[in-house]
Amino acid sequence: MRPSTTKLSGAELTARAQAASSGDREAAGEILEAVADDVYELALRMLGHPADAEDAAQEILVIVLTHLGSFRGESALSTWVWRIAVNHLSRVRRGRRETVTFEILGERLQTGLRHEPSGRPDPEAAALINELRQRCTEAMVLSLDRELRVAHVLGDLFGLPGSLCAEILEIDAATFRKRLSRARQQLQRFVGGWCGLVDDANPCRCAGQVEGAIGRGLLAADDLYFTGSPRRALPVWVERAAEEVGELVQLAEVLRGSAGFAAPGSLVSSVRALLGSQRLEVLRP
Repeated sequence: MRPSTTKLSGAELTARAQAASSGDREAAGEILEAVADDVYELALRMLGHPADAEDAAQEILVIVLTHLGSFRGESALSTWVWRIAVNHLSRVRRGRRETVTFEILGERLQTGLRHEPSGRPDPEAAALINELRQRCTEAMVLSLDRELRVAHVLGDLFGLPGSLCAEILEIDAATFRKRLSRARQQLQRFVGGWCGLVDDANPCRCAGQVEGAIGRGLLAADDLYFTGSPRRALPVWVERAAEEVGELVQLAEVLRGSAGFAAPGSLVSSVRALLGSQRLEVLRP
């Protein structure tokens, strides 16, 4: 996983896993804190809506905590957790926002663009523009099929090394590179033809899409769920991801604005409550 607030090393996480598998709830709590943000953000990137992501992330975290006894230390604990999360998310039912395609998104952008000012107060307009930008970039990612999406999320948005991504996905490195390349090509093809942040000659501007999105019921001032989500400090991996993208650096610039989601406090609290109960057999004395 990416560096967490707990600052546990790989060896320390392995030791905590061994202790937790023997019933140490404090060690299990430390593992929860170390992995919750990444598990939640992966779920959010794959499913597209915070509520769907929180449900899936809780299921993943419970699987992790109740199967620590099966962790043999053959790979890093973080790799083991990534693999559990990816496998679960490949099977979970489609999120409520997984209905979008590049064709649907293109039609929305084309018909929703307005050139006149919205007339909304500056703070409200800025919040709506920021929310719309994040939803638009998430919609682009969701337009990828799940196989390409997870390659893009792990490789470009999380900035994990290709060899590690291949290990997590249990495929060879060449297959991972092909999937990541296809994902980048599809995203670049779409963004390159629409987004004014990438090319000034492109027609689309976030501010010009706000009123159309509100009119379609796709955006509301009282439901800014991405803008209101808890965030982590912007980490070094974002810069590394931009470098790895290379010729797609402008695309990375567009996508980086929605990076660094933290797990909601309700998610960690609910799993902690399970740890403190007698409901998890593996953690009973």
